[in-house]
Amino acid sequence: MSIHDLPAVNAALNSLSAIFLAAGFVFIRRKNRIAHRNCMISAFITSVVFLACYLTYHGYLAMVLHQGPTRFIWRSCSRTRCSRW
Repeated sequence: MSIHDLPAVNAALNSLSAIFLAAGFVFIRRKNRIAHRNCMISAFITSVVFLACYLTYHGYLAMVLHQGPTRFIWRSCSRTRCSRW
């Protein structure tokens, strides 16, 4: 697996989290609290892993493309009221 596979991993993790949330909703409607709790914990964990993968991928892109957050802030600042300074 390489860094270029992370968008597909992100999509899979996001979909899995949505499935856990939907299953948790079904379980709580059926008054099955333990299954609901397990689904919510699983959704939270997959969301945290998704966030880690997402930040890793976009941090890598920012480093490779030389467009870190400071460059983005400077561009947006120069186009707005900051250009008067």
